[in-house]
Amino acid sequence: KLVAGADLSPEMRARFLETFPDKKVYDSPEVLLAQPDIDAVVIAVPTGFHQRIASAALAARKSVLLEKPMARTVEQCHRLNEESEKNNTLLMVAHCRRFDPHWKAWGKYVTSGKLGSPILWRHAMAGFGPGSWYMDHEMGGGPLMDGAVHNYDFANWIFGEPESVLSSAIKMDPAVSAVDTCSAVIRYKAGHQMLVSWSWAARGNNLHDVIGPQGYIQFGTGSLTPPEADGPQQHCCFTNREGEQSLLSTDAQKDMYTFQAEHFLACIRGEAKCLSPGTEAIKAIAVADTILQAGPEGRVLPVVW
Repeated sequence: KLVAGADLSPEMRARFLETFPDKKVYDSPEVLLAQPDIDAVVIAVPTGFHQRIASAALAARKSVLLEKPMARTVEQCHRLNEESEKNNTLLMVAHCRRFDPHWKAWGKYVTSGKLGSPILWRHAMAGFGPGSWYMDHEMGGGPLMDGAVHNYDFANWIFGEPESVLSSAIKMDPAVSAVDTCSAVIRYKAGHQMLVSWSWAARGNNLHDVIGPQGYIQFGTGSLTPPEADGPQQHCCFTNREGEQSLLSTDAQKDMYTFQAEHFLACIRGEAKCLSPGTEAIKAIAVADTILQAGPEGRVLPVVW
């Protein structure tokens, strides 16, 4: 059960007490972590602070659900994984797409071989994203770190280990220090590729599909009409080489965040093996960090962690 929260901001502490009036609230994470009745913590702070606060939690032997991205750099991720192992304490990273029935459904379709091989996953989007620390290079890393990290982690899950990155960045907002617009191709050892082209500095269309030699998956219903259902559903449409379409439909009543929270609790109780450990999440940070390093000069770099 929820027992307490901590935040440096008086405004956020007041909002927390409005929502949870019978809980305790502290003005620093260190004070919260010193409380003996706390078994586990959820850390949802700016990315640049992830490693410091998570390290303190692991040292206090509190199980940790750490928001994505795991940390700002690969080196920080290594430190967290080492501290988790040293203290024999759970470190789970909130890569919620691993618990998303919608994404898991099309991911299973891809890994089943129905699209053939190799696979190219394409995701291009543009829109004015969050400001503040998100667009600070050292604190948030911009869209290719904070946003597209969902894609990297899920691709690592279904494609296997990433191998290299070809990246090229365009600066559209001179007022921010982060890479605000960038396109990258990530290559995987299994032969698959992912194309990401994201901007948080311009408006644009959203292209999202997964293509293979035997067919492709597009997000949405394609030209099909979904059957009536008892509750809300999410859909993907698979089209084979002959142009025949079929829907991949999932129940949307219970979302990925609920499944993620339930899994975290099960891991704390020893009832499940963590599906999103820091040892996996570090690979997504390695991809993101490599894209940001290669982007300004349009280079190809290996992905190393």
